[in-house]
Amino acid sequence: MEPFVLFGQAVAPGSRAVLRRSVASLLVGGPLALVAHVVHGRSPGPVLGLVCGVHGPEHLPVWGVREALRDLSPEELRGTVVAVPVANPLAFAQGSRVTLEDDVDFGNLNRVFPGRRAHAVFGAGPSEPSDRSLTERVAEVLAEEVLPHLTHLLDFHTHFHGVGLAKTIVGTDGGSVAAAVELAYAFGLPLVHRESVRPHTCTGYATSLGVVAIAPEFGGDQLPLAAARRCVEVLVRGIRRVMAHLGMTDGPPVEPGRFCLFSHVPHVRPNAAGYLVPRIDPVDVLCADPPGVWVRAGDLLAELFDPYTFEVVETLRAPADGLVYMARRPGPVEAGAHAFAVAAEEGSRWVFWPPKTT
Repeated sequence: MEPFVLFGQAVAPGSRAVLRRSVASLLVGGPLALVAHVVHGRSPGPVLGLVCGVHGPEHLPVWGVREALRDLSPEELRGTVVAVPVANPLAFAQGSRVTLEDDVDFGNLNRVFPGRRAHAVFGAGPSEPSDRSLTERVAEVLAEEVLPHLTHLLDFHTHFHGVGLAKTIVGTDGGSVAAAVELAYAFGLPLVHRESVRPHTCTGYATSLGVVAIAPEFGGDQLPLAAARRCVEVLVRGIRRVMAHLGMTDGPPVEPGRFCLFSHVPHVRPNAAGYLVPRIDPVDVLCADPPGVWVRAGDLLAELFDPYTFEVVETLRAPADGLVYMARRPGPVEAGAHAFAVAAEEGSRWVFWPPKTT
């Protein structure tokens, strides 16, 4: 078993290390750096990537990955785990979905992979090597120095401020679709959203490299402590199930489960600004067993009232039969804010996995 090399640093078999890679200097006087945790097993096996915080507010998975790695023994591990707990440090510190930098057009890390533009944004011809935003420079390090080492990737997300979210995204493109679907089943979230992944996302770019990649989207921010702990338990269990599924760790066989594969996703957004009073609590979406809240088309999801006049200005209703997998906490929202999302029953199908053997 050879050492595992990342960021130009070697990690010996049967050991773990925390590695740091400087990306750029900042005006505050320090470096913008990416940190990776490497657990390198004694025996050969898959290389599993765990990436969190591509968007700044999506911080709950950081806790989940920490707990999953806490007791992972490199002596017993087959293969390697590479965890990048904060993939977008500036957005993480700012609590922002995008990096609040000068070139905000290219501040969404999950839209700028692999960090290199084929053409100049202004003018004609190819882009110059220096024509990259700060966020694109982070994407380039991930795309060139982390993702190519992986065989499998869990790219964790939790969506916007003030919501609860419970699904796994699986791409419909590339040569590893079947393996990615099985990886989602192994992770264990019952709602599996199949969609064509964008090539400039972390998951999409990893898929183009031949990595079996999925995006578990589970959790939220500012949750009650009990709900946050419940979410962390789900994330830890999912990571451990994936490692067992890949043969990286010993453990009991993955218990059979029922999974909903869906692709039609009606989103519910208010047409008016106001104070949102939801009928579905994000905590219920996350902590239900299984996650999600069943609704029928036309069911009342929320009311909006004018915070100045107290007049009800809009009611939001379910656009289809299905499972609400994303819900927003009460509070003020602008018109067009993301309030709810439904995994529509129409066009979906339920699958039992692992399949029963005779």
